[in-house]
Amino acid sequence: MGNKNNLLARAGLGMPTHMEINGNTEAVVDGCSGVLEYDSDVVRIRTGKLVVRFTGRGLTIKCLTAESLVVTGFFTGIEFLV
Repeated sequence: MGNKNNLLARAGLGMPTHMEINGNTEAVVDGCSGVLEYDSDVVRIRTGKLVVRFTGRGLTIKCLTAESLVVTGFFTGIEFLV
């Protein structure tokens, strides 16, 4: 799988993004390419050409790998920005 991701990255396509939202307390994002902003009220991440912005209370990043993350807390909004 690693070679496939390298080919996609070299082609400018990056890893496809997949997001699972569990209620309003957890989001699992595969295809994350970076954390742009992080505090207890806002988590902003880059996913390919989009930026995803989570707003809420008590937000934390529970798990962070090279290509995915888990955001937990009480979500009051999720925005998809170009």
